[in-house]
Amino acid sequence: MSNQPAPKKGYLIVFSRPTHPAFSTSHDLFNTWYNEVHIPDILSLGRADGFTSAFRYARAGFDPSNPAAAASSSTTANEVTYPKDEKWLYLAMYPVPDVGKASRPESGLYKAPLEHEMLPGGKAMEVAKWELGFWEVVGEGESDSPKDTDVILVPVDSSDIPGYDVPGAHPSTLLAYSRKGWEGPDPVRSRLLKFTAPAFNSDGTGIKQYLAVHEVEPNTEQTLKPEFKTVKYKLYKKFGV
Repeated sequence: MSNQPAPKKGYLIVFSRPTHPAFSTSHDLFNTWYNEVHIPDILSLGRADGFTSAFRYARAGFDPSNPAAAASSSTTANEVTYPKDEKWLYLAMYPVPDVGKASRPESGLYKAPLEHEMLPGGKAMEVAKWELGFWEVVGEGESDSPKDTDVILVPVDSSDIPGYDVPGAHPSTLLAYSRKGWEGPDPVRSRLLKFTAPAFNSDGTGIKQYLAVHEVEPNTEQTLKPEFKTVKYKLYKKFGV
C-alpha cells in the first residue's frame, strides 16, 4: 500500500494590476501577452503538474479597453483593496487536481518564461503588480455547472464570525458566513479555499486563511458589502475548456 497522501484539488490564484506607463491608456498589449503567450506557456509547460485550464476575470465595473477611466475615478472610503491594499483589476484562476504537486518548486509552472519582447522593458514582473498563491479546496456547496459564471470573492477567517471562539471553524460554517458578504440571487456554485503557499515572488502576508468563491450567473446584480472585503470579478476569457 502507498503511504502517499491523497491528492487535494485546488487552485493557483493570481491577482494582477498593470502599472507600466505604457498601459495607462490601453491594456491591449498586456492582455495580448497574458492571453496569447503567458497562459498558453503555463498550460503547456505545466500540463504534467495539472495545469490544463485557466479562467481570467476583470474586476466588475472595470473596462479593460478603457483603463484610463478606472485610473481617473476617485477611490471611495468603501473601495475594497484586498489583498495587499491593492485594487486588483484582474484575477486568474487555474484549477489543479493536486495542489501539492502543482506548487512544488520543480513544477512546470515555474518554467514558464516571465520575459517577452512584447512587453515594455521585456519583464512581466516589472510591468505590473502581482499577488500569487496556491489554495486548497476544503469545502463546496451547490452542484457543478458547465455554465460560464462571474465570481464573487469573500476572504474569511474563523475569527471573523461573531461569537465563534473555536479556532478553525468547520468549512461549511465559514462558507455560510461568507454568504453574508453580499446580497442577491443564490450562487450557481460555492467553494471554500484554504491558503497553502505563496507562488513566485509573493510572500503570502496580509492574506486571510480562507477565501470563499461564489460563482454567479453573468449579468445579474448583487449588492456587495465592503466591510467583508467582497469583490466581484466578471469572466473575461477562459482557456482549455
